Amino acid sequence: MTTNGSNIRGLWEVACGSEDSLIEENDIYSNDIYAILMTFGVEMARAAIVREMSRVFGVYNIDVDIRHLELIADYMVRVEMIGPNLAEICGVRRSRVATTRSTARE
Repeated sequence: MTTNGSNIRGLWEVACGSEDSLIEENDIYSNDIYAILMTFGVEMARAAIVREMSRVFGVYNIDVDIRHLELIADYMVRVEMIGPNLAEICGVRRSRVATTRSTARE
């Protein structure tokens, strides 16, 4: 089924509402990342971003390591758990990272 716009929560309720539903709950997907974020949360939105980027590169037969796509997706959803090697990408000063790491050892 293809729709214009998305009502993921509504589809989910229809799919899970009865055992004879025409919609499989495991097959519900949208390329509306914001709708996925608001309905299912950050991890599902991150997975959707990776999936969409993989599709874009796949059309042109460009092979991109999944870890690179995951790095971009992490940055796009602004995941707070950033390793020290990504500190400069996200604008964290090295002195702050070093302070955090030294405090954790004590």
